[in-house]
Amino acid sequence: MYESRCQAFFAGNKESVSEILRILNRGDHKRTPVKIRTDETIRWFYVNKNDFDLKRKLVSYMLVDFSDRHQAEIALKESEEKHRLLITQMAQGLAVHEVIFDQTGNPVDFRYLDANESYEKLVGMKRKEIIGKTALEVAPAMDKQWILKYGQVAMTGQPVRFEFYDQFVGKYFEVVAYSPRFKQFAVIITDVTERKQAEQEIRYLSYHDYLTGLHNRRFYEEELERLDVPDNLPITMIMADVNGLKLINDSFGHAMGDELLKKSAQLITKAVPKNSIVARLGGDEFIVILPQTDIFQAVEVINDLKAKTSNEKIDAFDISISFGCEIKESENQDIQEIYKRAEDDMYRHKLYESASIKNKTIELIMNTLYEKSCREMLHSRRVSEICKAIAIEMNLSKDAVNQIGAAGLMHDIGKMGIDEKILNKVGHLNFEEWQEMQRHPEIGYRILSSSSEFSEMARYVYEHHERWDGKGYPKKLKQEEISMQARIIGVADAYDAMTCDRSYRSGLSQADAIHELKKHAGTQFDPEVTRIFIEKVLTKK
Repeated sequence: MYESRCQAFFAGNKESVSEILRILNRGDHKRTPVKIRTDETIRWFYVNKNDFDLKRKLVSYMLVDFSDRHQAEIALKESEEKHRLLITQMAQGLAVHEVIFDQTGNPVDFRYLDANESYEKLVGMKRKEIIGKTALEVAPAMDKQWILKYGQVAMTGQPVRFEFYDQFVGKYFEVVAYSPRFKQFAVIITDVTERKQAEQEIRYLSYHDYLTGLHNRRFYEEELERLDVPDNLPITMIMADVNGLKLINDSFGHAMGDELLKKSAQLITKAVPKNSIVARLGGDEFIVILPQTDIFQAVEVINDLKAKTSNEKIDAFDISISFGCEIKESENQDIQEIYKRAEDDMYRHKLYESASIKNKTIELIMNTLYEKSCREMLHSRRVSEICKAIAIEMNLSKDAVNQIGAAGLMHDIGKMGIDEKILNKVGHLNFEEWQEMQRHPEIGYRILSSSSEFSEMARYVYEHHERWDGKGYPKKLKQEEISMQARIIGVADAYDAMTCDRSYRSGLSQADAIHELKKHAGTQFDPEVTRIFIEKVLTKK
């Protein structure tokens, strides 16, 4: 049988016998297999060489086919290399530990057996510094609960998964712990700091106002339900409303309004007791909840709030906040009814407090406009005088004359909301700039209509660029649809604009301006107002 196999072996090889012998002589039956092609296939053999007759130089070779086992070993090595690369190059940290038990079988420590590079990077400890050491040697302050938790995994084989914050490295980790063999456990750690921070930010934003940083309405409603229990009685609710916010938004822009809200939030928060719940309900409204606060304590808080907010400013603006208060003293009172009463009380104070601050703000707006453009100040004063002169010649009452004079003075108050570069531009406005400039009557209306004292005057300002023929702006009103006061302002505004010098032209003479007024009477201007101005006002002047 062996002879037939030998013949088959030599028959399948193209190499010479001497070449085959050379290959066989390289082999070592204990350590080194040799590779030989047989029957068009590659086979691996261990070779046992025996020199049994030295004189006659007779040698025998015993070949043990090792091919299948060799292929298995190669496959095993490749598999081990793949797993090694997988473990060393994985983004997650991997560490293997051996649990140390005391004499009673309780886990008292664990030893580091191995760790990959990612584990080193994530926890900030070098592999060579921890392998072979125990956990308590590496971190003496470690909580013993960790040892018990991991010891349970190593003994029972039940894996666990959890997340925790590692204060030593300042990161959040997701941990999966499992037992690869009895009394050992491995941990796979993943850095989830970005996800946890994103979750915390979402959670924060869902319960906080993005602008002021205070709690929002959602938090207030949930917290009110939690606090509305007998143990917290009496419960005081304080409503707060920032006066003049819309007026400032319309005049100076929302950035200034936002600063007013943020400052108001800071003042309210500092003035109330530490255990208070302060929330922004939306817009210019805030609420304060004070559990276990009676009427006497509530009055002290309200007085403190008023004292600490009364002399504060944002730039040149006085901060004005109206407050209202109500107290739930018995369990059978509806907390929502208490809220409504606090709101009503706040609005009662706001009626007179808000009016005062709005009038001051409008005065400040006019002064600020004049600071932005001296030309606008002089123009407004001249228009005011012309308007009063026309009203007198039209035999209007003294009150009406004063009112039209004030309207003429403030007719361009809406330019406060126009970019200063456009107001003071040297030369003609382009199309986009002119469209922006045409917004000023509407802005002026919003500013003045916020105050009851100027609400009627707001209409005259809104209409002063309408035309007799209906081709004006912003509403394209015509003839008597336009208020008489607005028609007077329109003539006075146009005459002063024509006769004043501009950077891009010289002002017209009075004669030329009169010619223009007559030319456009009945189209742009009210013909009767134009006639009275030319024949009576300019003649007297």
